[in-house]
Amino acid sequence: MKFCYCPECKDLQPTAWYRRKVCKRCGGECRIISVPIYYYGMAMYALSAVGAFLVAAELFRYDLGLGDLRLYLMFGSLIAAMVFAAFESARAYDIARKRLGNDL
Repeated sequence: MKFCYCPECKDLQPTAWYRRKVCKRCGGECRIISVPIYYYGMAMYALSAVGAFLVAAELFRYDLGLGDLRLYLMFGSLIAAMVFAAFESARAYDIARKRLGNDL
């Protein structure tokens, strides 16, 4: 995960890989802080893939032989992926703040 730290307005925000090094708030130059992915992020991607597979199977009416369990697995995996995404975002934000140290 990447964060953009603006020394002018002292703001730390998550940023996308395709965005330029520009602060959203003031338009000043940003310092990019990269935080490596952790187990929460990997679990988020795996559960998202499971949920996407089950949604695609449902759309194409492919019978997996799970009965009503497929709906619980589909929505449960997507909700769990959102929970892991929140954990990963909070963890990455804390690490980015620690890397900045006294700058914030």
